[in-house]
Amino acid sequence: MATPTLGQFLNQVNGLIAARNEAKLADWLVLEPPFAPTYHAMIAELQATFPKHKEAALEERCAQSLRAAQEGDQGSNWTSFTRFMVQYLGYLRDVRAEASAYLDTYNLLRELQGRANSALAHPSLGYLMLQTVVTNARLLCRLAIGLDRQPELLAGSRMGAAEEEGGYRETLPEKAANTIRVAFTTALNDRSGSPGGLDGEGKPEGKKRGIYILANLCLKILFQCRKTRNATQIFEQISGNAPPLAAYPKSQRVTYLYYLGRFLFQHNHFYRAQAALQAAYDASPAHPQCAKHRRLILVYLIAANIILGRFPSTSLLSRPESHGFAERFTPLCAAIRAGDLATFHRLTALSSPHAPWFLHYRILFQLQNRCEVLAARSLVRRTFLLHGIAPEPGTNKAASLSLTSLITAFSLVAPREEQEEAQADADFDGAPAGEDGDLLAPDLLAIEAVLSSLIEQGFVRAYIAHKQRRLAILGAKSFGGNAVAAGFPGVWGVVVKRDREGGRVPGWKRGEGEGFG
Repeated sequence: MATPTLGQFLNQVNGLIAARNEAKLADWLVLEPPFAPTYHAMIAELQATFPKHKEAALEERCAQSLRAAQEGDQGSNWTSFTRFMVQYLGYLRDVRAEASAYLDTYNLLRELQGRANSALAHPSLGYLMLQTVVTNARLLCRLAIGLDRQPELLAGSRMGAAEEEGGYRETLPEKAANTIRVAFTTALNDRSGSPGGLDGEGKPEGKKRGIYILANLCLKILFQCRKTRNATQIFEQISGNAPPLAAYPKSQRVTYLYYLGRFLFQHNHFYRAQAALQAAYDASPAHPQCAKHRRLILVYLIAANIILGRFPSTSLLSRPESHGFAERFTPLCAAIRAGDLATFHRLTALSSPHAPWFLHYRILFQLQNRCEVLAARSLVRRTFLLHGIAPEPGTNKAASLSLTSLITAFSLVAPREEQEEAQADADFDGAPAGEDGDLLAPDLLAIEAVLSSLIEQGFVRAYIAHKQRRLAILGAKSFGGNAVAAGFPGVWGVVVKRDREGGRVPGWKRGEGEGFG
């Protein structure tokens, strides 16, 4: 059977390669149904003349028409593009839009992505494939996430996860991310342009134009499917070889910084996380079209800042993208500020009305574990304001607070179930009892442990006089005798001073010589 439409199509592609027309080539290599009538005619020709298992004949047909690819450039042929075209035409021939065929479509796209990656790797002509590689990667990303969310579409298939050496099972989304990451690595290691990867106007050139958009697609898959352990390598590679992030379009910068911030938040690097998330939020346009994205950024930005001792303002919580945040975050901040541990524990418990929301965004346990120490600091500070003893004038004694007062304060605000558990703990049977029969010794040890933690982290400037059972404030003279200012520095200020990296955020390429550390 004659294939006039296929012949015309291949001749057109050949001309675009000869003309080095990347944009037009990407327009011709359509990937997503519905297809135009011309493509339907070509698909009919492929199904009739080059059905499955006749790829060898199809490759010969492509090689005859794609002379520009066969000749290549600078003495290097581009046969990988010819093989890509064979795969592409096979994809057009076999792809189906029905939901029942999504898994087959995923396999076709993943195989096509592999061929596209190989064509992209050509040293001088590979850049012509960049837009097509990105388009295919977007489709593969969308389909991988969709299949992960609808496992019923994988019923009866062994593609959901494949067990490898050591018993680890690589999931379908991970396979997609790993395939796209090959293209990302190729773009990252491109040496065809200037050494820094930027042209005379400071814009990325060659394949390096695709670094962040391909990285973002990989990260989207990994975060959506909760397989973020593989994201570390992406951030490391970008820190080592990528041009500065500022050279790329705003949409790519915002997306990348959002995922970087989430990754750092997940790994308890909250100061670095808030820096990346703040930059992403500031760069995201404040109009309704971006409200959903700004809201996602803000969830993690607010959570990171609360952990760092900075609470959201009323104006921030009144913005459109903050709808519903006040009822979730404001009571939590109030409990931390007041040192109300009982309320804090109730708000962060799994039985809390807002726990499902916090769990959905995976911030509950970070808030629960990291903010308890801030609530404890507030309680110690309030107790000092009420019961602290100032030194007599002319003496070198430090302002101090009785640990007994702290035991009483913590006992009053501790959740009742915790008190009952402590009193029933068999490990303390026979321990010295106080005048009222309470177990003061374990309570004292617990208070000293809390204070030691606060002192070690720099949130309280003091020392524990164990024999006197008192907390002694340090450095009041440096603050004009203000023991409260000396003993209870602001949490945010302590965190900033603790930063020894000068504000550098691993994974955020802002200049030469920055690595992942």
